[in-house]
Amino acid sequence: MASGTHAWTQWVFNIYTVIGWLLIIIVGAVLGWKEKITVFRDYNDLALVFLMALAPMPLMYLFSLVAKDHQLIAKWFLITSEAALFLWIITRTFQDNSNPLGAVVALITKISLSILFVINFIEFVAPSGKTASQRAQSRRKAFAILLIVAPLVFALVKNKVGIINPQKTLASRGVNV
Repeated sequence: MASGTHAWTQWVFNIYTVIGWLLIIIVGAVLGWKEKITVFRDYNDLALVFLMALAPMPLMYLFSLVAKDHQLIAKWFLITSEAALFLWIITRTFQDNSNPLGAVVALITKISLSILFVINFIEFVAPSGKTASQRAQSRRKAFAILLIVAPLVFALVKNKVGIINPQKTLASRGVNV
């Protein structure tokens, strides 16, 4: 009976954790949309956060090809570069938000949305599944999530400037946004 009770309490704890995390993201999105907090300063900030979520995958692949004899050095390089990028993102988030609680909410929101976006973008481009129908279903799910997350992320960018500016990119191709 004790193990059943432990499993139940663990499940309840996990559900409350996920619900709390989702509530923080919803509050962060609403406050960011109303410009009460700054989630993404500009498109450069957005790119840095996405880079933090995306960089480990290609770096680990490159390290596995190049640094077979130097795995420890490669792992420390990856950890150090990710930690430096994370500290930079934390610093920028606290600079953009005068309220520390708002900065924490903005940080959780920006990192969560970027990870959600990157994972589903990869799943859309290279879907998982053994059969063609499983891959198609996986791609549809990822696309549905991207349809919700992408406009939300771009709405949370405060200053619509930066090196990686989708509006400039589309305008240079003749699409008015």
